[in-house]
Amino acid sequence: MPFSISQMIVDGDKNVVSINWAYSNAEGILSNQLKLAQPYGKVALAKVDEELAISWLEDQLQNTAEEFDAAIAKRKAEAEYDQTLMPYQPNPSGPPTPITMPILDEDIEQVTAATTKTKKAKK
Repeated sequence: MPFSISQMIVDGDKNVVSINWAYSNAEGILSNQLKLAQPYGKVALAKVDEELAISWLEDQLQNTAEEFDAAIAKRKAEAEYDQTLMPYQPNPSGPPTPITMPILDEDIEQVTAATTKTKKAKK
């Protein structure tokens, strides 16, 4: 599985007790923290590298690569759907109308000031 580890949580006895991990594919990334079922083994902390920690992670995770891939695809589809959502206001005399963000006088002043600076700089 394509895992990476960003952090390992170590107790006072120098045992790794949790792993902050990420699973990634071409569609995105899932990340979480796994609290190990026990301080995993009595491996000297100096000998714990990412490869060993990933092996512990894979031993204890309950999910398969297919489940992670499906979760990433679902999250991506939800985000794409969310981008299509738009607020509408009820209208008693007809269909709902889209709510648009009003342009504030402050916004107009900022755009005007920026345009003026740009024009002066070009001269």
